[in-house]
Formats: sequence, C-alpha cells, structure tokens
Amino acid sequence: MSEKKTVIHQPGELIDFETVFVENPDLAGTPVKTGHVERVDYETSVYEDGVTYAKYCNVYLPYCYDPADSTRKYNVLYYQHGNTCDPEIFAAEHRTLFDKLFESGEIEPCIIVSTTYYFDVTKDVEERRRTGQVPAGDGAWPDIKGNFYREVVENIIPAVELRYHTYLTDASPEAIRATRDHRAFSGYSRGSVATWNIFHNDFAYFRWYAPMSCHTTAGRPIREEVTPEDVMAYLQEPIRKHPDLPFFIFASNGGPKDVAKMTEQMKYIPNGECFSYGRDPKKNNIYFSVSEFTHTDLLVPYYYYNSLQVLFHA
Repeated sequence: MSEKKTVIHQPGELIDFETVFVENPDLAGTPVKTGHVERVDYETSVYEDGVTYAKYCNVYLPYCYDPADSTRKYNVLYYQHGNTCDPEIFAAEHRTLFDKLFESGEIEPCIIVSTTYYFDVTKDVEERRRTGQVPAGDGAWPDIKGNFYREVVENIIPAVELRYHTYLTDASPEAIRATRDHRAFSGYSRGSVATWNIFHNDFAYFRWYAPMSCHTTAGRPIREEVTPEDVMAYLQEPIRKHPDLPFFIFASNGGPKDVAKMTEQMKYIPNGECFSYGRDPKKNNIYFSVSEFTHTDLLVPYYYYNSLQVLFHA
C-alpha cells in the first residue's frame, strides 16, 4: 500500500477550526474486488412546463451487492456531477476508483447513484461539454424552474431504491422521510451548489450531505453575489423547520488552485447557532475538509474516502 498523505490546516489558518484531509493514492490502483454499474431509466414531469422528460441515472453497485440476498440492506449515496459532465463519468474506466474505495474494507460499501440536472445529456453534446449551458433543471437555465430537488425525491429515489436492496419500502413521501438516515446527497462544483439546494429543499428526506468544491448560492443564480446573512438564513431555515431531525454536512474543498469559493463561506457557516463543528455525528453536524487538489470531478472518490468515514455513522 502507498503512504497516505494527511493535509492539516490549523485553526485560524483557513477558518477558525482545524481541517483534516487524507489523500489516499491507493485509489488509483487496480482493484481485485469489482462492482458494476447499471442504468436506471425514469420519467419526470416536475418542471411545471407540461413536458414529461425521459431521463436516466447510473447506479454503482459495490462488489458485495448480491441481487439474491434481500437480507442485506444498503445505504444510498447520490452523486450530482459538475458543469459540463454527465452520469457516465464513473460508469466506465473511472468506476475502478469506487471499487478501490470499498475494496480495502476501510469504507462501508454503499450504493452510489450518479444523477444529472441536464434534461438530455445525449443532446447538444459539444455545447454541454464546452460550456455546460444546455437545458437543465437546477435553476441555472433561463425560464426553467429549478425543480431538480423535486425530481430527486419524486422520481429518482423511488426508481432506484425500490429496485435495489435499500431501506425504502414504498414510494410515499412518508416512507422516504422515514428512511432519511440511510440516504446521502453529494455533488461536485455545480453539483455542490445543487447539494446545498437539496439541503434547503429536501432536508426531511436526507440526513447526510457532502458538498464538494463549490459554495451555496442561497437558491439564487450561481453567479449572483450573496451575503453571509443570505447564506445563513437559507441554510438554517430547514433546520429550524425540522428541529427534531438530525443531519450532518461534510463539506470539502480543494487547495489554492481550486476555483471554488467554499472556503470563504466556511469561515462563518459553522459559527451559526444551528451548527456544531466536528467529525462526530453524535455530537456535531458540520465539518470542513480541505485538500491540495485542483478542480475536477474525477477527484470525487478521494473526497469520498474522507467523507464516507463519517457519513452514515450515527
């Protein structure tokens, strides 16, 4: 095994709290235990435009998943890609990063679902890959309601979790709320913005969150400036609405070469009255981990190596 590198920032260096990130080079190795990816098709009509969209997500099943063994239930981690990407990013050669993530036994295997806010990742491919500016439901496309958070709960969760061995038993909102302890939402870059929005809108359905390398826009267009007051009001609203529901945010950012603005917001977010900083979900509900990485979705499994040691561990 290669030697892991630990990146530590002392309190006051970046934010008022210590941050720790462990870089595991072994994730780049060749796995012996391999999982596989399956495509799940579904339809959504949540965008209030009279259109029903045919979409899909990719579901990564870890090496130990046995379709015949219904006695073992799996937690589900949803991953929303960043700008210009699509659900295929971890479906082929990069899938081995997930395999290595679970192979060592350090991280408990879970199901990983790659979602997309784009309406059709097979259309206008060149423009999507160049600018990311093709029709999408996350609020970043003019004249389309940012109802992706509804699509996740009303369409994606039932399509995935009722198909595989998870804790969900039916598609009702009550059943989805009842199983929130076994569900996490995460995203990278523009997908991180979507994760903060999921926290605000779908708090009752997810206990765990892992936004990576992008700040919250407090529900506004991504390039619009927001104040600390905007941010704190946006994040604390769902917590105050559901004071009995525990949660945990494992936020991660890259180093100086990462363009994300998350570090600036994390200087004050953990100080909010609704937050308690630390890595123990039994006592805390927010943590910040800072790598030395640049900005690319392909580093997501390295961030998961850190966050999945906390997520689902209540």
